[in-house]
Amino acid sequence: MTHEPQPLIISQSTLEAICEKQVLLDHSICESRGITPDEFAYDLHSKRYVALLVEAGEMINETKTFKYWSNKRMDPTKLLEEAIDWLHFYCSLLMTDYPKKTPRAIEYDRAQFDRQTFVLQNETFDYLYINLLQANDTSKMLAAWSLILERLGYTEEDILNMYERKNGRNYERIAEGY
Repeated sequence: MTHEPQPLIISQSTLEAICEKQVLLDHSICESRGITPDEFAYDLHSKRYVALLVEAGEMINETKTFKYWSNKRMDPTKLLEEAIDWLHFYCSLLMTDYPKKTPRAIEYDRAQFDRQTFVLQNETFDYLYINLLQANDTSKMLAAWSLILERLGYTEEDILNMYERKNGRNYERIAEGY
């Protein structure tokens, strides 16, 4: 019996649409800061990876599931905001690392396979968190991000709504000289 990989929490077409919006946001940020395309693609690449990891940590922190010492409950809105911050940097790097659509589709397919592996192995939140922080394998990061959000009850619609809200806020920040 063959197990077809289940889709991630966001479809490949949704990820592509978000990536296209990310290109526009990155362009606006670069324009407002006087950053050249080469500086953005090469000089700032590692800084965007660091930001990706920081946002992964902030998302994980908001889940509260690993905090055995605390009774504090998760704030679903704050967690989703952090998840979307992660998605912004993920898409920014994805569009730099894979400017053509076919390699991005392969990355998405690999993430679906990784997600399926996590599900079949009944991986814990802690294991998924560790994979979300594994910057050397972005497909596993995307798979872990997706499965964490799925298990916490979020939907693609939740992600799209928060993405639009946060993306709008990012443009406001550019206008404010943030």
